[in-house]
Amino acid sequence: MSTPDPREAVKGLLLNVTDRLTKDLKAIPAEKQNVSPMGAARTPLNIVAECAFVNGRIAEVLRVGTPSPRPAPEEQEKHLNSFDTEEKVLAYLQEETEVLLSTLESLSPERLQETTDFPFGRPITVLFLAEFASIHIMYHDGQLNYIHTLYGDTAVHW
Repeated sequence: MSTPDPREAVKGLLLNVTDRLTKDLKAIPAEKQNVSPMGAARTPLNIVAECAFVNGRIAEVLRVGTPSPRPAPEEQEKHLNSFDTEEKVLAYLQEETEVLLSTLESLSPERLQETTDFPFGRPITVLFLAEFASIHIMYHDGQLNYIHTLYGDTAVHW
């Protein structure tokens, strides 16, 4: 009996949570996707753009071992806010998720056991970093679900 490939489990989870995030964004009316609930919260489009951005950063670390310098907060915010429609942000999410998936596929079992200090400043395995992309998306999907409830929508959309 062969040992299960952990990359397959991580890839399956990433595809699953990305699908859920996509469905939850699509369930928010278009006119509310770029609106800050209560005037202070992040917009749904900004939240999804961050998920795409983080997927790309994780893929970069998996490929080269360290991330490029993080943009200044105002530059990062400008970048995230440039995805100002559902179509744009979902294309960005799909692109960065595909990059992460192909990067993950290219990693050897030995590389998965190496450690990195990104993003927590303490050693974690490369495998956990790859898994963290899905944890991060689920965290933000919860935010989208909460936004649904602010608008009176209590349905599950996936």
